[in-house]
Amino acid sequence: MTLTLGFTDPLATELATSGGKGASLARSAQNLPVPGGFIVTAEAYTQFVAPLQSRVTELMDTQHPAEAIGDLIRSTPVPDSWLADFAAAAQAAGLSDEAVAVRSSGTMEDLPGAAFAGQHDTYLGVRGTKAIAEAVRDCYASLWNPHAFRYRQQLGVDQLEAKMAVVVQLMVAVSAEEAAGVAFSVDPVRGNTDEVLINAAFGLGETVVGGEEPVDEFRIARADGTQIASEIADKPKALVMSEPAEPSEPDGHGHARTTVIHLGEDQRTRPALTPEQAQAVAQLSVRAEDHFGFPQDIEWAFSGDDLFLLQSRPITRVAPRWTRDESAERFPTPVTPLTWDLVEAGFHYSLNHSFDLMGLPPFDDKWFVMRDFYIYGNQTAVDLYAGRLPTKMLSSVETITESLPEIASQFGWVQELPVRWMRDLDTYLMGIGRLSHEPLEDKSLAQVWDHVIAISDLGTEYFRPNIAISLTQQTLYGALSHMLEMAVDKETAQLVFERLLASTETKTSQVNAELWELSRTVRSNPELVSTLRSNTGEAGLAVLDDFPAFFDEFATFLAKHGHRELDFDAYHPTWVEAPHIVLDQVRLLADRETNASADSDLERKILQAETERAVINAAPEKLRYLVQEVI
Repeated sequence: MTLTLGFTDPLATELATSGGKGASLARSAQNLPVPGGFIVTAEAYTQFVAPLQSRVTELMDTQHPAEAIGDLIRSTPVPDSWLADFAAAAQAAGLSDEAVAVRSSGTMEDLPGAAFAGQHDTYLGVRGTKAIAEAVRDCYASLWNPHAFRYRQQLGVDQLEAKMAVVVQLMVAVSAEEAAGVAFSVDPVRGNTDEVLINAAFGLGETVVGGEEPVDEFRIARADGTQIASEIADKPKALVMSEPAEPSEPDGHGHARTTVIHLGEDQRTRPALTPEQAQAVAQLSVRAEDHFGFPQDIEWAFSGDDLFLLQSRPITRVAPRWTRDESAERFPTPVTPLTWDLVEAGFHYSLNHSFDLMGLPPFDDKWFVMRDFYIYGNQTAVDLYAGRLPTKMLSSVETITESLPEIASQFGWVQELPVRWMRDLDTYLMGIGRLSHEPLEDKSLAQVWDHVIAISDLGTEYFRPNIAISLTQQTLYGALSHMLEMAVDKETAQLVFERLLASTETKTSQVNAELWELSRTVRSNPELVSTLRSNTGEAGLAVLDDFPAFFDEFATFLAKHGHRELDFDAYHPTWVEAPHIVLDQVRLLADRETNASADSDLERKILQAETERAVINAAPEKLRYLVQEVI
């Protein structure tokens, strides 16, 4: 069993091994100024509680299980064999005889919709192997803090599945004259994605993280680091490390060997950060975002002239900015409340499935809402998630070549997505066909509603990767455009880009081709043409019995495509429910001698194929497969 892992160990980046906080720190340590440290793994917690498991199970049925289990763990001695492991890990990380922070790192911290920050305990200024071991054990006990226990109950997760890793990290000694705090690489409070938001106070940053004391707020422009605004608080106190002669017990608030200092009148209203320091913190938050590929919420601290990153996690909640910008294309017309009730959960289910597929963190809020029967999109969320283009991998031909293995492993699923989408479409359509032929006349109202829910569930399952497809489309467009601009000037790149995407085969284009073939059948029969011209709308359906060959062909078309809707909203009929509309469309097409769109589409396909061949032949040989796949 692995008891400890250094931050630079590849295994330390795994959530199941290091917990949310530990895994994030291990990933940060690859490229950011993270104080040295090690992880006490979640496996160690499993080993520690194994002898207590039967008693823990018994206590789950008592009146106050959380307190009782926490007390049980705190009263259990740490195995002597662990001390040597901790001493060796501390020495390897350069922590021998140094004060360290011992932080809880739960394995459920990255659950979709969960926010475990502040639920478990942290111990500051811990020194010595025995004191570290006791702080680790107390972190284990904090997994059973009553508020953490209740929170897991609310999330509906199995209490016994919860595990705790622990981060042991060099304590950044922040004096009462120095500052620490948190920073967000985009402003989640105002929804401004072009600004960094910083909260700062003098002394250790625990007061800022915990929201216990007043803090300064700085808003910094991401583009050039200029300060946009600041609000300076009256900060009467600072939390700092103290240095007693002998190790002391934790003070009952999850902190060890820290003390509160009352600040003088001249300091308490002074900004905790100079403009240069605020700019440095803003730059660090953006560096963290670049490193993780997503906006970050970081904890930071100054010690002397050095700025350290203490923690980094993705931002998954932002102030919404409701617009029709993104939603107007998807929902162009009013939507009835019933339809929205049936599909809203499906869209948000698609969101987090798609983000998981794309390696993005879950979004913990609403992406769409209904207002006055129109659907609005959260434009801040769109800005946050869209266009996550791996620009560092595409900066030059050389870096693309070097990054090919990483691109293949990180984005290989993109190749599978269209194939899976088309395969699942057939399954979806067969399911729709089966449900459409299910008789409803003898069903009770409750059974009819179950039938409606079955249709809704079928759609929810099929549309799971829908948002991944939308976001991936934007990313691929950006990648292709970027690669073309590396080869030729911007204007030429745009022309080539348009030619490459001149013609795209879709389900809609296939259906339109079949409509055209139906119109040719009508046009070949002058009597049928005359009859349909004289009988438009629903009257046209009544005369089709006189033309059995066309009637069979028309019925086959509706059987294949009758699920298609006139409007997204379920209030409006589908083609099979309003076949006269389809018949009128066929009649109008029959009046045309040629299919101009088909002719021009053929020309576009020829131009597209010629352009694609030229682009691939012009690409360096090692990159031809990648270029072809992106196209």
